[in-house]
Amino acid sequence: MIALTAFLHVRAPAAPRTEFASPSENWSEESWPFAIDQWGTGRAFRCDDGACGAGLHLYLRAKIGFCRCATGVADDDEIDRIGDTELFGSDYQSTVPGHPVVAGMLKGRARQFAVHRAFASSTPVLTIALANKCDAVVATVAAGSELTPAQEAAAIDFLRGDQIQHWAAANTQSQ
Repeated sequence: MIALTAFLHVRAPAAPRTEFASPSENWSEESWPFAIDQWGTGRAFRCDDGACGAGLHLYLRAKIGFCRCATGVADDDEIDRIGDTELFGSDYQSTVPGHPVVAGMLKGRARQFAVHRAFASSTPVLTIALANKCDAVVATVAAGSELTPAQEAAAIDFLRGDQIQHWAAANTQSQ
C-alpha cells in the first residue's frame, strides 16, 4: 500500500487542459482532408475503434449567414441546402428522415445519407446541421460500414462538449 501511495504521488502531473481540450479522451483532432471550397477548411476529428464502435470521423465547419434567421434548421430541406454531404461525393440519398438535435447553444437537425461511389460500397454519412441564429454549424460524420444510433449519440455528445461550443461561439457572428 505504501508503494502504491508513493507511486501515485511521484507520477508526472497530467498535461494542462487548454481552452480547446477535448471533453472526451475518445476524440482527437486530425488534418482537414478535403479540397478547399467556398467555405474554406474546417476542423476534423477522429474517434477510434472501440470507443465509438467502428471508428468515426467528424468534419466541422461554420457557414456564416447561411442559415434561416427566423427558423434555423427546421426541416430536411434545410439540411440538404446547408449540409456538407457532397464532400464525400455527389451521388447520395437520404436513408431515413431527419430528426431534431440540440447540441448546447446550437439547435438543428440530423439526417443520415448513403453516398454511392463507383466500384465501392456506399458510405454512410450523418449530416448534422445546426444553427446559432443566422449562422450555420455543419458537422458531417462518416463511418466505415454503418452508422449506429450509439455512434450518432457519441458524435452529438462531442458537439455538446466545451471544445466545440467554444469553437462555435468564436466562429459564428450571431452569439
